[in-house]
Amino acid sequence: MATTIRTNSSVDDNLAALRQRVSLLATQSDDEALLADVVAMLSGIKMPCEYSKEEFATVLREADEDYKAGRFVSQDELKARYGI
Repeated sequence: MATTIRTNSSVDDNLAALRQRVSLLATQSDDEALLADVVAMLSGIKMPCEYSKEEFATVLREADEDYKAGRFVSQDELKARYGI
């Protein structure tokens, strides 16, 4: 048990050091989008691209239903649309 406690303490120390370093680097930037992302990450605000396991399963199920119903755009259509 002592090993686990020391490991968790070490992880916490590393996370705290990383948080301090990121905070320092963020204060040296003028990029507002970057700063907003850093603030969101450091404050624990859920990022828009994050899903819980349940949310991800729902999104995958919906995407599968869309695909089966033909509600999608092919890669060739996307390439033609955007000139890729």
